[in-house]
Amino acid sequence: MKKIAAFAAAGALTLSACLPAPELSVDDIDLGRYASAMAEVGCIDFDGITHAQIRDLTGWKDTKLDKVEEEAIAQLQAIEQPGGGIRSTVGACA
Repeated sequence: MKKIAAFAAAGALTLSACLPAPELSVDDIDLGRYASAMAEVGCIDFDGITHAQIRDLTGWKDTKLDKVEEEAIAQLQAIEQPGGGIRSTVGACA
C-alpha cells in the first residue's frame, strides 16, 4: 500500500510540474488590468520607468508582466513599436 501511495504522489508531482504556475497564467482579468495600467501611463510601455509604473499599478512581478504583455500582443490588444516598446490598442488607448 505504501508503494502505491508513493507512486501516486510521484505522479501528482510530475503532473503538477507540467501545469503553468498560477501567477504566470494570463486571463481576461489580467488583460483588463494591463489595459487599464497602460492607459494610466500614456498607452506606451517604452522604457524602464513606464514598465515600473505598470508593475506598481498591477502589483505584478516582471515575469508576470512579461507574460501578460506577450498575451496582449498575441491577442492584438497591444503592438510592438518599430523603435521599441509596446503600445496598447484597446480601451482608452484605442
